[in-house]
Formats: sequence, C-alpha cells, structure tokens
Amino acid sequence: MGILILSIVTGGIMLFIKSSVPVTTENSAEGYIALVIDDLGNNAEGTKELLSLDIPMTVAVMPFRPYSRQDAEAAHQAGMEVIMHVPMQPEKGKPEWLGPKGITEDLSQEEITERIYQGLEEIQYAAGMNNHMGSKAMQDERIVKILMEVAKNKNLFFIDSKTTMKSVAAIVATDLEVPYLERDVFLDHVKSKDEIRNSLKKLGDIALSRGYAVGIGHVGEQGGKITMEQIKAMIPELEKKGIRFVYSSQLLELSTYKEK
Repeated sequence: MGILILSIVTGGIMLFIKSSVPVTTENSAEGYIALVIDDLGNNAEGTKELLSLDIPMTVAVMPFRPYSRQDAEAAHQAGMEVIMHVPMQPEKGKPEWLGPKGITEDLSQEEITERIYQGLEEIQYAAGMNNHMGSKAMQDERIVKILMEVAKNKNLFFIDSKTTMKSVAAIVATDLEVPYLERDVFLDHVKSKDEIRNSLKKLGDIALSRGYAVGIGHVGEQGGKITMEQIKAMIPELEKKGIRFVYSSQLLELSTYKEK
C-alpha cells in the first residue's frame, strides 16, 4: 500500500482507503517520486552531497544525536523538507542502535509521548515523521497509536518505512485520519552502485505504472556518498521519462480525493 487516495464518509467518520487511481494534477506528469533520505543527525558521510542535490527531497533527522539540530537546520536552509526519524525497537538488534531515548515496548504511554515531543523540539522544522528500524514496535498497536496521536496533534504526516510487513501503521493512521505514506523501495538495501541504480530504476517503473512511488535511501554507512551520487546521476534519466520529483507532503497533496 502506498498513498491513501480515496476518502469515504461513513457515519460521520472519514475513512481513508487505498485506490488504484493514479496521482493526478492539472499539469500532470507521467509519475511522481518522493525521495526520503534517512539517518541524518550524525553529520554522516553523504550529508554534504545530499544537501547539494537540486530536486525536492525529504530528509529524516534522528533526534538526540550530536548533529540533530545542525543537520535539520542545514537541510531546511537547503530547501529540503525535514521530518523526524523516530528510533523504534527492532525485533533483533542492539539497544545502542536506537541511540538515546528510543521508543521501546517497556515504556509507558507518558514516557513514549514525552520522548516523541522532546524529539520534535530538537527537529523544529519537522513536517512529518517516519520510523528508524522499528520492526517490533511498528507491530505494537499501543505504541503506533501513541505515535499517530502525536502526529495528529501536531498536524504531521507519517511515512511507514515498512521494516516489517506486520506493521499496523496503515490501520491506525486511517482510524486517526493521519496523512500517511509507505515506502515502496529501499534504494541502498545493498550498498553498491549497480544495485542502487537498479533500485532507482525500479522506483521509476513503479511511479510510471501507478502514478507515484516513495523511495528511501540513507546517509552514513548504509548508503552515504554512493547513494547520493547515483541519485544525481539518475535524475536526468527519470525526468526524461516524465517523472517529477516532489516532497513527501506534496505527494499527499497531489492525491485525488473523492467522497462517496
């Protein structure tokens, strides 16, 4: 499931349901891509190259990191859309991978809420949130509901990184009417020039077929400079096919909504 496109009003409650209707605008492109780059907050490899890319980009900054505020500010000044990259408990992995104040199942509702709000205070330009790891936490309806309630209260959208196919984010976002997207392709799941280029081609194919696609890449060890170099190299090829790059928030705004 990607973007939520149809709205049906039933008994005074608005439900969001996925449709095969493509994203359209008055000056419609052949397809739209929202690129999200994760793991900012550490002044990691590839950050400089990311900030020099001349297309709309959404950058996900981790809170409570040495460069969280600086990376968010730099991205904002570069004209990029900033969201908070919420560290969430995985099914497997080391606790330190979450950094300080990660969202884990042992925390109370008050503790989770406080950590999310504290993170948003650091990432002051955040227009939305997505999950860092979270293959365990994103299955927990209690945790996801708390996350979505904060998103709703702060008028933020949420992007599910889809680190687990058992995520309940779509259901909870629908119930709470939180604007919601899902990742279609990880660009640098394998860190190699050819694999990243192929992932970008796949993302383009999805956008042309369905009308839109959401791709996630990374600064730092998982992707870094090589990811940014391949994005830069593929921009002309994808644009030549009629694909337009947009911010994640624009992709939501480009949705075609119909009431029934």
